[in-house]
Amino acid sequence: MKNWLFRLLLLAGLAVAGIWLWRAWSPNPENAIRRRLAELAQAASFGPNEGALAKAINCDKLAGFFTDDAQVKVDVGGYAQTFNGREPLRAAALSARTTLTSLKVDFPDINITLGPDKQSAQVELTARGKVAGERDPEVYVFRFMLKRIGGDWLIRRAETVKTLI
Repeated sequence: MKNWLFRLLLLAGLAVAGIWLWRAWSPNPENAIRRRLAELAQAASFGPNEGALAKAINCDKLAGFFTDDAQVKVDVGGYAQTFNGREPLRAAALSARTTLTSLKVDFPDINITLGPDKQSAQVELTARGKVAGERDPEVYVFRFMLKRIGGDWLIRRAETVKTLI
């Protein structure tokens, strides 16, 4: 009797472990997108003591969140710019890291709409950026179009959204 109970408990434990592993290795698309956007915010943030090599590496990492043919249209503080592809994005990130002392980016409000194929998504989010020495953070609304490529969610289009405020 004890042997049978032990086998049943072992089987139940293996089933629970299997379900946990399956969920950990293949999260639902919304959770994967949220995690990816959190990584993007972290990659866009930098501190005052970032060295030249770290700047270059982190700019490459930031550009890696976008597809090769990504199109990004930003209108920030009355300054409108369009970037086509990863290289101009990397160059803009390097310019910002060189110009600013530090930047802390976060996305406090993320709304995800998955495409019917679950391989694409539209995301509207609030981006908050705090620059060292500035009293208040800058806040903008963005719309991202993401595509799942090779297991990663990459941004293929991004643009600022005009708000009434």
